[in-house]
Amino acid sequence: MKLISPAGLPAKAEFAIPHGALITGILEFAAGTRLPLEGVSTHEQDEISFILSGRLAAVSGGEAATLNAGDISFIPAHETHWALVLEDTRIAYVLIPRA
Repeated sequence: MKLISPAGLPAKAEFAIPHGALITGILEFAAGTRLPLEGVSTHEQDEISFILSGRLAAVSGGEAATLNAGDISFIPAHETHWALVLEDTRIAYVLIPRA
């Protein structure tokens, strides 16, 4: 097991698994940040995000939600998504390759 310290933000690690690489990280965003800066984002992996602190408004697969500290989100691979950071926010994420 490899532990990632929040002190080294942004932190990122990659672990080999049978279907590719499991990618983990911790990110911080200032209020007012749009993710991505323009348009929408998509990726080949499933994404699980843990909202450690803050608040953001997100749209994924055409469905809107407000995420707060303590919430967990799941974005399936290839689903378009974007977010607007409403308060300074800290997120831990895991990208999981599809089999």
